[in-house]
Amino acid sequence: MEALYQGAPDVHVFPANLPLPGVGVLPINAYLLMSEQPVLIDTGIGIDGQDFVDALDSLVSLKDLRWVWLTHDDADHTGCISRIMELAPNAQLVTHAFSALRMSSWWPVPLDRVHAIRDGDEIHVGDRTLRAVAPPLFDSPLSLGAQDLLTGALFSVDSFGAILPEATQDADSIPRDVLAGGMLGWATSDSPWVHVSDRHLFSQVLERVRALQPSRIFSSHLPPASGSGMDEFIKTLEAVPDAEPFVPPNAEQFGQMIQAMNAAQRDADIGAAT
Repeated sequence: MEALYQGAPDVHVFPANLPLPGVGVLPINAYLLMSEQPVLIDTGIGIDGQDFVDALDSLVSLKDLRWVWLTHDDADHTGCISRIMELAPNAQLVTHAFSALRMSSWWPVPLDRVHAIRDGDEIHVGDRTLRAVAPPLFDSPLSLGAQDLLTGALFSVDSFGAILPEATQDADSIPRDVLAGGMLGWATSDSPWVHVSDRHLFSQVLERVRALQPSRIFSSHLPPASGSGMDEFIKTLEAVPDAEPFVPPNAEQFGQMIQAMNAAQRDADIGAAT
């Protein structure tokens, strides 16, 4: 995990960046919303383990954590979920009912602490209300983001993610053409079903998201962005159904990627030692 930073006065970002040799990096974010009843949105990646837990505890005592909003049960969102639920005895797990049941196949989910939600449901977290929002693009049909009705901030799950040339803490600093290209690349790889979707229905979904008019956009795979970029983001997603389908690396290409990752790690280790 990389250094914590604030994406808004009341939102802390827990960032990680997955290197994609020859392509760029994929941001992987979890968030802590400092509402009256603190809300952790996703739980990082497993490899960060104790570092993630320590970083969270530095911001809010785990006994005071009231809500863990799990957007879906993919590995890059559930890295510390069992540990955090163990250390935060007063926290409720907010997630899709089937996400909770699926996770029960690999850790003993405390089902009596699960607050099951679906699109449009609301939870009250002391000084504000969070409304569940189904994202327009997703790799899991169980995905549910949230909009903070007090500030307008939108936690958009995998939607609006992008493969970036390098890590950054501000999506608005990325040139528009670079961001659009990275967003298109991510969308075609993460949501390949969109190529066979009904274009009219997909357009309606995008319009519903546009109508949310978020003040800030907090994607799981993009640095925080201003809500003023929503129209550009929607325009990019409109092009996804007709974009070139993503082709994953074959065995040889994957081997080359691993070699490049190992070489980069060796260079980093040498730099740290000097």
